[in-house]
Amino acid sequence: MIQFSSERERKLVLSLIPALIVTAIVYFYTESSPSAAPTMDSAAAIEVAKARLDRARGIAATLPALQDSRKSLDAGLAVWNKRLITADTPAQAQAQLNQIFRRIARLQGPAVEIRNMDLGSVHAANAFTEILVSVSFDCQVEGLVNLLTDLSAQPEFLTWRDLRVVSPDSKQKRINVSMVLVAIGPAKLAPRPVQAVRG
Repeated sequence: MIQFSSERERKLVLSLIPALIVTAIVYFYTESSPSAAPTMDSAAAIEVAKARLDRARGIAATLPALQDSRKSLDAGLAVWNKRLITADTPAQAQAQLNQIFRRIARLQGPAVEIRNMDLGSVHAANAFTEILVSVSFDCQVEGLVNLLTDLSAQPEFLTWRDLRVVSPDSKQKRINVSMVLVAIGPAKLAPRPVQAVRG
């Protein structure tokens, strides 16, 4: 028989015996009983599989249309990229824009006299670069209309903004024009932001 050194130890052991018996019964009962296989409703499983198949077929049916749409977008992007100013540096892009404007101005019937051309800024514009050149010139009203029309008809994407027209001499029907000429270039032309040096 087990000897206990104190009444307290004897009560502790006697209180643990029922807990061990219950634990053993639960353990051996759950181990010996076969686990019940989960039942699955085969009709529901078939319906789920059919729904997945229908969804996959619907996606597959839209694939040719999506491929055609992608080809169309790629072709449009290629046409757009051909209209960009191509240069290695921002200064070269501005010089190219300067030459384009001078060539267009020379082709005008009523003479367009360029008074001043200033290089503007070159900065990022979404996924592209915006190239700016400020221009001021004298011409007749018809010359301005023709010049703006010819700018829009160039293979490069050209536009203008901040157009200002002043008529100093009504007798000769000439006007003073100033505007900012705008072209679009690839993103690589945009100057990179200067990062602060940590000391």
